[in-house]
Amino acid sequence: MKKTLCLYYSRTESTRIIMEQIAKDLEGELVEYTDGKKRSGALGYLSACIDSYRKPPQIWPLETKLPLGEYDRVIIGCPVWAEKPCIIVEGLLAQYGDALPEEVYFVVTHSSTKSYDKRIEKLDQYLKSPHRGHLSLSTKKGSAAKAVAEFVEELQ
Repeated sequence: MKKTLCLYYSRTESTRIIMEQIAKDLEGELVEYTDGKKRSGALGYLSACIDSYRKPPQIWPLETKLPLGEYDRVIIGCPVWAEKPCIIVEGLLAQYGDALPEEVYFVVTHSSTKSYDKRIEKLDQYLKSPHRGHLSLSTKKGSAAKAVAEFVEELQ
């Protein structure tokens, strides 16, 4: 079994719930990343939208069982803010991207029917090599469980 690290940021808990399932199914370690800023509620949403147009923030130190480079793969979960993956994931990648293994996947959650494939590809600028795959997941469709199961099956 591959050593898997599942990193996530979640403003509303939707991404956390999905990443918990992925970590459980892949027997991976689950770790939250954050810049420490509270973004709950309506004011938090507004703050998140405004922050989306600023430079990536500094991320609090990650507390993982192993050094990042010792994982076989890393799956990074984040929500969409202002029609792109949240700025917090950019902060994570700007800070830790060079330390990640070559096998990186993204799980991007949103409430839209759009695909964010092109926006996800832009995150590769922070990685040593392009990400291996991603899941652009609408949490409103009601098919999140099926899509997550298919994603996990592909990784097994």
